[in-house]
Amino acid sequence: MLSFDRDLRLSDRELFAAIEPGTKIVPLLILDHRRSERLARNPRRAAYFCAAVAALDAELRSRGSQLLVRRAPLDVTIRSVARATGARVVAWSKRYDPAGAREDLRLQAIVEELGLRALSAHEALAVDPERIANDNEDGGFRSFNAFYRLWRAPEHLRAPIDAAAHFLPSVLPSEPLPHPEEFGASRATSSVGERVARLECERFVDDRLVEYARAMRTPSLPTSGLGVPLSFGLLSGREVVRSVCKRLEDPFLLAEERAGIERFLRAMARRDFLLFAGSESASQPEERLFARGSREFASVLEARTGFPLVDAGMRELVTTGSMHPAVRAVVASFCCFDLGLDWRVGMEAWERLLTEDEPALAIGNWRWSAGLRVDMHFPRIIDPQRQFLRGDPQARYVRRWIPELALLSDARQLHAWHERQLALDLFEIERYPRPMLDHRERAIAFLARYAEGRAAMPPVGALRSNR
Repeated sequence: MLSFDRDLRLSDRELFAAIEPGTKIVPLLILDHRRSERLARNPRRAAYFCAAVAALDAELRSRGSQLLVRRAPLDVTIRSVARATGARVVAWSKRYDPAGAREDLRLQAIVEELGLRALSAHEALAVDPERIANDNEDGGFRSFNAFYRLWRAPEHLRAPIDAAAHFLPSVLPSEPLPHPEEFGASRATSSVGERVARLECERFVDDRLVEYARAMRTPSLPTSGLGVPLSFGLLSGREVVRSVCKRLEDPFLLAEERAGIERFLRAMARRDFLLFAGSESASQPEERLFARGSREFASVLEARTGFPLVDAGMRELVTTGSMHPAVRAVVASFCCFDLGLDWRVGMEAWERLLTEDEPALAIGNWRWSAGLRVDMHFPRIIDPQRQFLRGDPQARYVRRWIPELALLSDARQLHAWHERQLALDLFEIERYPRPMLDHRERAIAFLARYAEGRAAMPPVGALRSNR
């Protein structure tokens, strides 16, 4: 039995190479209470999931099989399907968030209690983290830079996994495929699936990869667009990295283009690092500096903070289910340091809006933003106005998402209006609020609390603010 929980594809599967050749595979989708409840919290994500599952089932049917769907508890499903098919092995993709890791342990216990063999693999990561950990003298990683040096080593880039998979013909009756309405979504997402994701990856590598470094600095430019298909396992990290490294072999690339490609590889390595090591759930003393709630957070959710980059990012998220990476960093910093909120508050709010479904990465990114990542022991507080002036000087991104500011000529014009150095006779702009707080005052206040809180702790780093 192969349980499709997060990797909804048939190509480049490490599990296929681990299964004895010629073994018949039962493709299984278990929609237990945990999975259904999570999908119901985010209708947009549920719609994407349903479309991806439908594409997977269509691919299986083209091979004479079909996805076996069960809406029942995990233990009941494993027992009944094993009895009906005679399956001796249960395989699945490893998960990295604390809840997912606990679920993996529960699944393993159920499988072994039934006398079956449990088999799991790192399907989400570009590079095998255990091989890297073995090559590291400490056997683990506290520093991303140390991780990245080994991650980029040629011997760790895995070759394509082209193992043949033989699926059991459709002999068991299946429950209906999941449908968006089942989770409160209105309709399925179109153009989703493994083949579509591979085409998206090819277009990115061919057309936009060399501009990636600039795109990451500029909110008005698109980045890779691969975060969502990667999170649902429609693409493997291995496949993406191999395609990018092949592009890097072009001898006619300019230095700036090579820098863009290297920036993307670093982003993929950071993804592996955060998935494998960045979602640790152990609390840190610094977490006491953050509050679990704030009335001011409502202004963030309503995109009415008066900080254009923050509000534009939230409006993009609500409208599209995504947010430019540079803007995510600004909004997360604003929540953690300007509002003093615990990182989990922001993460839980975004989890109801983001299409991508990568809980371990969400945990790692939010802890990173809050200065609690495994290799950082001091906060980096981002000035949202300075980042607006630097990253969106022509206000293209802000004007796109905030209609009240559509008549602005550039970011400096709004900055001057905020500072009351310029009067703008524009009705629409008067509908947009002025900043809800003084960023500098909040940053200084947080750093003062941070310094006071760290006074009794061993010194591990210096303070840094307002990059």
